[in-house]
Amino acid sequence: MARRPRGDEPGAWFHVINRGIAKRALFESRSEARFFLSRLARQVRAGRIEVHAFCLMTTHYHLLLRSPIGELSEAMRLAQSSYSRHFNRKHKRDGSLIRGRYYSRPVDSLEYRRTLVRYIDHNPVKAGLVSHAHAYELSSAALHMAARNTPWLSSSWIREEACRVAEQTRFTPSAYIAAFGAGYSKEMLETQELVQARMNSTALPNPKYDLIGTSSRQVRAWMQRKAKLADGHRVGLPICSSAALLDSLKANLATQGPWWVETKNHNWRGDELIWISALHDLCGLTWKQISERIDKPIALARRRASKHNELMLADSEYGDRAQRVVCAALQPIGRRDRSGTR
Repeated sequence: MARRPRGDEPGAWFHVINRGIAKRALFESRSEARFFLSRLARQVRAGRIEVHAFCLMTTHYHLLLRSPIGELSEAMRLAQSSYSRHFNRKHKRDGSLIRGRYYSRPVDSLEYRRTLVRYIDHNPVKAGLVSHAHAYELSSAALHMAARNTPWLSSSWIREEACRVAEQTRFTPSAYIAAFGAGYSKEMLETQELVQARMNSTALPNPKYDLIGTSSRQVRAWMQRKAKLADGHRVGLPICSSAALLDSLKANLATQGPWWVETKNHNWRGDELIWISALHDLCGLTWKQISERIDKPIALARRRASKHNELMLADSEYGDRAQRVVCAALQPIGRRDRSGTR
């Protein structure tokens, strides 16, 4: 079967991952990890990639890269092959070291880019190697926090975002923590769920479906487009965690009360309809996964989603409330309770 094209367009951002073959160690020493970083730095100097965030673990790595000229594949091929030859010579081995061609996911919004920095930084914390991301030597968090000028590591966007979030005019380590140091909190758990869902998704990216950071009017228009496609359309890339969606729905019910929708022949629970539909549209769950989540047959889940779609087009009151739930679910935790509940 032919491989699916990666869609490497000039200026595109990517989350890039790879691991050692058969889960073997990819980096057995600090010097080997630094050699791999030097191969990435060589591709930065060649103008093929920009490295904005990275974390090298024993068996795998995570990178947040920008592809300035559309040569990400060539950059990663050169970096990985050079590192493999170095590793094999050093350990007197031959054969494959890296599992295969690198895995990548497009990063199609500013909000998701921020999410990925937190996710990448948090890998060694989640593994129990350090208590704080910046304490891990082989990650960009340590370099960004040190505020050193590392020529091959792009820092301008990171520093601007940190200053914006911290409301500071000058970059400091505390500003970086404010922007990206979520810690092992509820927000970090949601981050883990969303990134893992995107990594596991087989859907092709569609920019129209990435609503993170868009206006409520755009969210409403997107929901109506989805409704016109009916309930059999293909699942898109996840843009929200199920935990964030559930938080938003609970907050809406707490402030606005029970949600019943009366139609000609039936009274529907609005919270059930939006929960099932949004698990599919926002969280990227399949009907089988949704059926298991709600402990109901797949056919029932599809019927509930179909009813949601009907109401989105025919009932403005239902559409308004559903829109508020979705908009709130797309907000960071700190702003979630204030949005979507009015």
